[in-house]
Amino acid sequence: MLRHQEQVPSLPVPALDNLWDFLNWIKPIVNDEEFRASEEALNEFLRPGGDGEKLQRKLIEVSRELDTSWLPPFWNDMYLEYRGELVCNKNYYAVFDNTGLKPQYTVSTLAARLIHELMNAYVEISLKTFSPDFSKERPLCMDQYNRIFKAVRLPRLTKDVYKTYPFDKHHHIIVYYRNNIFKVTTSDAQGNILPADMLASKIQSIIDAGIEDRGNDVGVLTTADRDNAARLHDAIETDSTNRNSLETINTAVFVLCIDPVAKNLKDFQKKVLLSDGRNRYFDKNCQIIITENLDIAINNEHTGADAIPWFSIFNRALDNIIRDGGRDRIILMNASLPEELEWNLSDEIKCCLQEQLKKHRAFADNIYVDNLILDNCGRNSIRKLKMSPDAFFHIALQIAQYKTFGKLRSTYESVAIRYFKDCRTECARAVNEEVSKLAMEVCSGNRSRDRLRELIINAQNAHMERIKKCQTGLGIERHLFVLYKLYEKYGDELGIHNPPKLYDSPGYRHLTHDFFSTSGVSFENISLFGFGPVVEDGYGIGYVINDEKINVSISTQMRNKDKAVELLTNLNEAFLIILSVMSSPSGSK
Repeated sequence: MLRHQEQVPSLPVPALDNLWDFLNWIKPIVNDEEFRASEEALNEFLRPGGDGEKLQRKLIEVSRELDTSWLPPFWNDMYLEYRGELVCNKNYYAVFDNTGLKPQYTVSTLAARLIHELMNAYVEISLKTFSPDFSKERPLCMDQYNRIFKAVRLPRLTKDVYKTYPFDKHHHIIVYYRNNIFKVTTSDAQGNILPADMLASKIQSIIDAGIEDRGNDVGVLTTADRDNAARLHDAIETDSTNRNSLETINTAVFVLCIDPVAKNLKDFQKKVLLSDGRNRYFDKNCQIIITENLDIAINNEHTGADAIPWFSIFNRALDNIIRDGGRDRIILMNASLPEELEWNLSDEIKCCLQEQLKKHRAFADNIYVDNLILDNCGRNSIRKLKMSPDAFFHIALQIAQYKTFGKLRSTYESVAIRYFKDCRTECARAVNEEVSKLAMEVCSGNRSRDRLRELIINAQNAHMERIKKCQTGLGIERHLFVLYKLYEKYGDELGIHNPPKLYDSPGYRHLTHDFFSTSGVSFENISLFGFGPVVEDGYGIGYVINDEKINVSISTQMRNKDKAVELLTNLNEAFLIILSVMSSPSGSK
């Protein structure tokens, strides 16, 4: 797994002059007055002997003392210092394609196959035999894989703790059923992974027991804002029985939640992202959710790793299950009921958990989710147009944004930078001057195909140039983020007694207001991928571009529901406009 790790370089510290790109990034989203004020603030920041130079020197000094890249220590702390709710705000979800699985499996047998596949991955990662990842023959940093299994985010006042427990050949998972929690051992006395027959039998025994919800809503604590979660966690943990049960959850390799049948895809999407507060433990690294009619999804805590390592593991697991085609038939046998976790909750704690449950349900009711599935248009057809699938999506999104809102606002696009040691993502803002010109032209009613084709090509070139700069370590947002963190820590020492004006400039405020927060993946076994909105007036947009389809997930506060519906309609239309324009011969009207 780590055989190419030494070839992965540290992230270079970008030159301070690279931050002049800030002006290009903000130009399409500010007015002239805001641009001039922001330009003045940037000039002051970058002047010789100014705050930028002082902070840059400190960054270079700090980076030389690290045995990793300069970004990870600051970026990882950002997750743990977050004080809001993890649900929707930080955790992300995916819904998997279950086509062809229903005829061959039941809840217990499909769960067993997934558990067995994931336990194999856990052992391979723990023993460092897991295959390394590459991008175009370039090795990627594998560090995140060390933090994805057998991990938990522990709520603490002010700043949480993320804990990954050491590999143990004797391992277990947690199974949630009807809001009751069971410990299911997944290895035998010698440490071998149990066969799927035995795992399925253990899970079936939980289902057959039919135990009704006992009302021990301990998992509800993980829906609270982090300081309140810490207070609830500490109060529950004072009892030794509770402490042992919490430790069993913490040390589990992952969590499996067996849910009732969802009404439809949108209902399932919302239950996976938010739930009703029960049958979940959102602080855990990974929760696999299987409904009684075999819908499959995950909800993952984000601190330890980004989505791609997890999706790689799940994609491999589902590929293996699909490839088997049910030929390796699982035979259920008699199995004793797994250990149910016990809780001693005082009336006061129960009351606090019920109050938090009400708060969470009100919070969840205020989130609207929806999706758009574009069939017969995916990676294959887009590449035939000589277009980047990612650029295709984001160009369409900006056309849709302009048509829906009459202007363009900042769009966060996550860009993987695992080319560098211990690094995760950079941010590429998908709104540029070229796509702005295109959006205005389309919405003006101009249907000159040659003109639109020219503007689409220009927008794609601008998009890809920015993506490539981010991938090579020349993005500006993480650089600006870390310089500000250095000001917070060393400002007085450096003679910087007030925040640099750049960070309060209109351009910086507009740029970092994630009106659209987006992230995309391309795994054939993923149907939907998403997360919550980042700002109150904003939208969380996850997109999956597969060979023959594009699936889009959107979330926003309920007050923005009508605009979300309109946006998806306009996005669908924008996809079709680009396809039509780029597939028409040159010179056509």
